[in-house]
Amino acid sequence: MIDGERILALFVNAGFSVTDDPSVADIIVVNTCAFIKEATQEAVDTILETAEFKKTGRCETLIVSGCFSQRYGDKAKPELPEVDIWAGVNDWEAVLSKLIDDGRNRRGGGDISDATDNIKSVSGNKQGGFRRILSEPLSTQYIKIAEGCSHGCTFCVIPSIRGRFKSRGINDILQEAEWLYGQGARELILVAQDTSFYGRDIGASLTALLEALLRGTGFPWIRMMYLHPNFVSDDLLNLVAAESRICPYFDIPLQHISDVILTAMNRTPLSAGIYALTERIRKTVPNATLRSSFIVGFPGETEKEFGELRKFIQFASFDKLGLFPYSPEEGTGAYAMRPRPSTRTAQRRCAELMSIQQEISRGLAEAKVGTDADVIIDRISDDPDFNYEGRTAGDAPEVDGRVFVSSGSFEVGQIARMRIIGAGDYDLFV
Repeated sequence: MIDGERILALFVNAGFSVTDDPSVADIIVVNTCAFIKEATQEAVDTILETAEFKKTGRCETLIVSGCFSQRYGDKAKPELPEVDIWAGVNDWEAVLSKLIDDGRNRRGGGDISDATDNIKSVSGNKQGGFRRILSEPLSTQYIKIAEGCSHGCTFCVIPSIRGRFKSRGINDILQEAEWLYGQGARELILVAQDTSFYGRDIGASLTALLEALLRGTGFPWIRMMYLHPNFVSDDLLNLVAAESRICPYFDIPLQHISDVILTAMNRTPLSAGIYALTERIRKTVPNATLRSSFIVGFPGETEKEFGELRKFIQFASFDKLGLFPYSPEEGTGAYAMRPRPSTRTAQRRCAELMSIQQEISRGLAEAKVGTDADVIIDRISDDPDFNYEGRTAGDAPEVDGRVFVSSGSFEVGQIARMRIIGAGDYDLFV
């Protein structure tokens, strides 16, 4: 999303306007993902769908950017001649700047549409330039603190697409964060391939970055996503426990619990360390929300390893959980590993674990009934039974549950204290 917002800002600064209707756009940008085969197929489908606007709409230039372009662009060019420009994750600014410069004398501007993100709001800074074209709601915004990854997990293609881990400087991040706050953002979400690894390549740390954001900005909520279990330090836990403005939300993709599978994945720590980390978080931050994700059906996973995973999920009682059948990706270390559970077996195991997690989630949600929670208002509800939809500090946008608000008058982005009066499997009601 952030890369797409930056691409649109490049065009807006050159005189283009943004439309969310691709049928009237002169230029369409398809910003893609290609980490797993499902995302790759979705990218191809979206490219083909938007290419039709070259026949039925005003589209003159179709641009494909992002990971699909970086990973498959050279191979895909002959098969997707509808695409005019391929922009990778590292060269997109140079490629698109040249396109703009080449066309500057031919026409002064036009309309541009992003076919993958719902970008509606155009926001600028006082100097008149645009850093990003921000997506709605403006009150919740993401900030990328690093790029790439150096871990070398055997199931992942990220290092080959985006390169080794590279942190942004703290002052650079702080400057963008201050700008986002000035645009109306009240929840700042830190993202990277691994946010917990931040700063290790530049003599800094995630804790130091958070402290700078607390000093230098007024965000009432600061949230971290995508922490690696090996780098969740005591300093970080102590800071979260002490600072009410940092959401006590730990999104830690653990991937598995079996030592056999973790070793094959090239993941650390192993099971003992993961059990210890889970208990350390619960002890240091008693109000912590713990979210994780696991890959089911990885090569070598027998009923024994699956049983270990089932037992751990029951032990950990995660507040939020994602489960994904293993997707063999060409070019990764795990691609040739055997034996590999069948897709059907992986899906069955996912369903079994999700059934367990559903019961856990329902119990945790019902335990909140009768308690008070701070809720950020995300939007006016489309459901006529409710006035607004929002989230607690324990819910990240799009991936977690929602709070449905049936009464009161609030502004989007407002954070208000509310009494929980009902609960579903994942959602809360006030």
